[in-house]
Amino acid sequence: MGKENGYIRWSTSDINSPNQLILQGPHFIGATPVNKQPNNPCKTNRDWASFDLRTLPEDAVARTNYIRACDEDRYYSAQDTWDGHRYTEYFRLAWREMVPPSNERSLFAALIPPGPTHINSVRSMAFENNRITVLNAGFWAALPLDYLLRITGRGHLDVSEARKMPAPTANHPLAAPLLLRTLRLNCLTNHYAALWTELYHPTWPGYEGWANPNWSNLKPLATHLKQTWEYDTPLRTDYERRAGLVELDAIVSVWLGVTADQLAAIYKSRYPVLSDYESEMYFDAKGRKIAANHNTYGYGQTKQDYLDLLAHLEKPESTPPPAGYTAPFYKADREAEMRAAHAHFQARLDKEIAAGRWTPPGSREA
Repeated sequence: MGKENGYIRWSTSDINSPNQLILQGPHFIGATPVNKQPNNPCKTNRDWASFDLRTLPEDAVARTNYIRACDEDRYYSAQDTWDGHRYTEYFRLAWREMVPPSNERSLFAALIPPGPTHINSVRSMAFENNRITVLNAGFWAALPLDYLLRITGRGHLDVSEARKMPAPTANHPLAAPLLLRTLRLNCLTNHYAALWTELYHPTWPGYEGWANPNWSNLKPLATHLKQTWEYDTPLRTDYERRAGLVELDAIVSVWLGVTADQLAAIYKSRYPVLSDYESEMYFDAKGRKIAANHNTYGYGQTKQDYLDLLAHLEKPESTPPPAGYTAPFYKADREAEMRAAHAHFQARLDKEIAAGRWTPPGSREA
């Protein structure tokens, strides 16, 4: 309706403020609010280019296909208000309304900062406070909620249905690790600095680490973190971002009572595309992804790079790594990774229950 009513118009444009951004689905994917931007000119819905998050400017704003077509007063007055504030004044959870049933994933959601509006194929919401909004963003980035959409056969996720999704509680023992990973995945630019400062917890650097002990060549999860947002606050390499997402799968599974065997069964039975992609996926010592399927290439990768990798892995002593990549290489194994992380978080939750600091909801007296 925004286009028909003269609020926005098509004009692919470079912008410098989130207030000018009108989000479309490809702009973001799971826990990645800065995913792609349209080429200029943008001729089709596939005419988009990925960002290299390792070199993303700290104040980056994606190019937009739509721009404001009326004066500011009319534009702002047309926006929904939540508790007396325009909806664009909040940090929000945004998601694609369309739910593809058989792609790599089905639920695409990310945290967005104040400023952007969006077209009708995108939805957004804020919760009672920023902490709850971020915790829900962590839930929505994890496999169990994605799986829920698949088994219920939903092709669309509008706001009314979104309100029925499983939701976290702020005082759960796993809230801290969920918050940390969700923020480090989403807070890619300084537009999130206020959110990071608000929700940062001083125990993270000394207490929170990677849950899977078998990750190799990963920098520590939290030891360098400070209350002020810095360029290395977010996870930026393909490898560390995937590690963060895998550990979100495990946290949310433990939180919801999904066992490690059930999580593995979900992955193997309902995510064949994701499984196929990751069966031929590696990460180099600097975190660059290199994969066989063109749909999941790492940034800047070519088909020849993967062939050169296979040759290197077959004869590492005599065959160098692909140009631009650094040995050693880590092979993706999501089931083993999720199981390891699940064991860590299950033990952490069990410890809180045994100490009497947490009572599972089903065990509480009415």
